[in-house]
Amino acid sequence: MSRGKIYNKFYTDELWSKVNKENKLILDDFLAEYRQRKMKSGTISGYKNDLRIIMIYILKELNNKCILELKKKDFRGLSLYFTEECDMSPARTNRLKSALNSMLTFCEEDDDYEYEINYAKKVKGIPRERVKDDEDDFFFTFDEFVKVRNILVERGKLQYAVLWSLGFDSAGRKNELFQVEKHGLLDGNKTNIVVGKRGKKFQLVYLDDTKELIRQYLKERGDDNIASLWIKGSGENKMPLSNSNALYDRICYISKVLSEVRGEECNIFPHTMRHSRLECLSQGTDTRLLDENGNPRKYPLEEIQIFAHHADVSTTQTYLKDHSEETIDSMFGF
Repeated sequence: MSRGKIYNKFYTDELWSKVNKENKLILDDFLAEYRQRKMKSGTISGYKNDLRIIMIYILKELNNKCILELKKKDFRGLSLYFTEECDMSPARTNRLKSALNSMLTFCEEDDDYEYEINYAKKVKGIPRERVKDDEDDFFFTFDEFVKVRNILVERGKLQYAVLWSLGFDSAGRKNELFQVEKHGLLDGNKTNIVVGKRGKKFQLVYLDDTKELIRQYLKERGDDNIASLWIKGSGENKMPLSNSNALYDRICYISKVLSEVRGEECNIFPHTMRHSRLECLSQGTDTRLLDENGNPRKYPLEEIQIFAHHADVSTTQTYLKDHSEETIDSMFGF
């Protein structure tokens, strides 16, 4: 059955009029974010239709709850409903789950939502035909980080290189990065105080090579009265970026560079840097951070939790790859 026919099987204007208004607002906010990211119109339309199907399911089967209140068992039931009750193919069900994961990851990362753990991510996709979800499953390596940074510098994209390096080093969220000011950045390895989720106040950290990039960028930028680290234009036309969404143009460009490095198309977002950074610290792949024996240091989960400003260590765990199979193989020498 085609995607459009599946949508028409579930959606009616009457049912949609009864869907939880909060769920509708979340969907509208998510789609607006993707339009800001300049995603293809077909991709956005697909997300809208898939998420409408899910919200109608919540209306009919889960008492029209707010989607942010659902737990792991609810999302497991959702997958089983579409495959077993509706005879939907595994591939189609996984596309629905991919759209759901993307929207809830957006809520998890956005300061406007009190949402810490995306339980939908904890439910595995239907076997054999799983659809890769760049929002949640994509990580880049430390080596790829270095290669992309070097290319950005070679191409004279110093502000982009600073965003890439600062975003990775600090694991900062989009809104946190946007708050960074230029003053004092060369005096140490911490930014000005920023306000994160739940009103937490802290400084973002960065390493010495990132500070050197900032030095080069500020020298090229020249003197101005703009406090923000992020600007557009040059000379007398310089002005600060108007809002945090303006960083996406730079992220889109960086995505293309990373695609060149990987040899395949990939889309990254500000929280891709956050996820990849925490994974890098967990696995000890950052060759700039060495232990007492001169080897890349692996950081324990509790320290990574503090670094990420997570209220609960279980939230931090969801940001990392699942290495269970590798651990078992290592235990028994497989």
